[in-house]
Amino acid sequence: MPIYEFLCLSCHKSFDELYRSASERRRPACPSCGSSEVSKKFSSFAMGGKASGDSGSSSGGCGGCSRSSCSGCH
Repeated sequence: MPIYEFLCLSCHKSFDELYRSASERRRPACPSCGSSEVSKKFSSFAMGGKASGDSGSSSGGCGGCSRSSCSGCH
């Protein structure tokens, strides 16, 4: 079941919405103000766990970039 992120165009709050399938096409209402004027956000996701034989992150750092230290991205 996919989870999509939305941004309310009225109150500018972000919220998540769970869908039963990727083909479901409904427009949610903002839980903060009730507006149906929302925009789907592009979001990234993080993967947890390790692959078999993997001793750590192959990208170094926090896994969100290729740097060896997170001081440049945090």
